[in-house]
Amino acid sequence: MTTEFWIEKGWGESVDNATIEDTNVAIEEIIKISKEHGTFWVGHNDKEYVLEIHKDLDLFLIYGENQDKKIQTKFVNWDECRHFLEMYFSKDFLGLKEQIKLKAFSNS
Repeated sequence: MTTEFWIEKGWGESVDNATIEDTNVAIEEIIKISKEHGTFWVGHNDKEYVLEIHKDLDLFLIYGENQDKKIQTKFVNWDECRHFLEMYFSKDFLGLKEQIKLKAFSNS
């Protein structure tokens, strides 16, 4: 199956043609690995939005024409992370951005 999404994992793996199920695998892996490599990124081949997810439940939405803008928030738990990922995979990028802005504690 071909998708428009990709995942890059801080522990050296990447997934082309990623699915929402692949993000669930990444979450399970990040929970088990060391903090040093505890980050993964989810992106879309044609859109300017990238999610950067950290083991400590920090989330960065990176966006902008040159991916030069960033909003940061913190998840309450991994279920909340999954909710944001579902929005991402449904391509509701603007809705996702607005929800993150409501929770944001850092904009740059």
